[in-house]
Amino acid sequence: MSVHNAQRNRETIRQYWNELDASSAEKLPEIVRAYTHNDIAWHGPQPFNDIHGVDGLIEKLWIPLRQSFPDLRRRCDVLLAGSFRDQNWVSATGYLEGTFEEDWLGIVATGEKTQIRYGEIMSLETGKIVKTYFLLDLLDVMQQGGYHLGWDAPALEGLRPPVKFGSGILNTVQDPAETRQTLRLIESMLFGLVRKDQPMSLYWDEKMTWNSPSGVGTARSLQEFLERIHTEFLRGLSGAWGGSHNARYAEGRFAVSSGWPSLVAVHDGFFLGQEPTGRTLRWRIMDFWERKDDLLISNWVHIDMIDVFMQMGIDVFERYRDYRNENGL
Repeated sequence: MSVHNAQRNRETIRQYWNELDASSAEKLPEIVRAYTHNDIAWHGPQPFNDIHGVDGLIEKLWIPLRQSFPDLRRRCDVLLAGSFRDQNWVSATGYLEGTFEEDWLGIVATGEKTQIRYGEIMSLETGKIVKTYFLLDLLDVMQQGGYHLGWDAPALEGLRPPVKFGSGILNTVQDPAETRQTLRLIESMLFGLVRKDQPMSLYWDEKMTWNSPSGVGTARSLQEFLERIHTEFLRGLSGAWGGSHNARYAEGRFAVSSGWPSLVAVHDGFFLGQEPTGRTLRWRIMDFWERKDDLLISNWVHIDMIDVFMQMGIDVFERYRDYRNENGL
């Protein structure tokens, strides 16, 4: 994709989101249709999963979300555009923020300001979104309302680490050499992790931040990541750690990848408080990275944790309901 197309697609998405933020509930369907292809293929987390067509997307996602959070606004921390396998992509991570006024997806409204952590990757054709991969940290929404998962996350939860250097909102054309350097580093790191034969220090700054979904937690250094998070995954999951990417590209110092699934591994060890099931788990994952010089300094990781636990035989929504009943909430 040319840099001009990337800029145009990114500006299209920014304009779309600005209009959504400023719109009334009544105008919202009209705005979504203006920027979304009628036959969009939308892939989201449990309990949404796959939605085909803009009407279904409006009915199942946007209307209930806006009813529950009437003042919903989007805070974007990283926004980049690029191409992968002949498709043009715009990707973002940040938070949807609003007052939780009505129950949503069975999660009880708190009446308080709530942040919904998101990762989103969109493919555009002729100025309209034709495909989306979208992840939301619904466990975190539950925890903001007082729910305890029933196990202690390996790392500290509740942190909201921003971009470390400058802005992650890329508004101008980036140096192609910077983009190539970032992509080479990301791909070397990813393939090294799959082989499990490369030290992490080849790719990561000692002061790196690894910001993960609720249930796992955030590491604030390479040592903390290795001791708390990487060890947890190595202990609980085995196999070839296969998978594939629907999108993987860089722009300037930032990069993104996503796969549905991007990790396939066997749950044969104690993992996140759960005894081994022997089941093969397929992980919907989205990663955003920030590079500083020759190493990675930040990683925002989105995982459909509710789907992962469902594959282990655990219904998180049922546990949430039981928790509330047992505690008289």
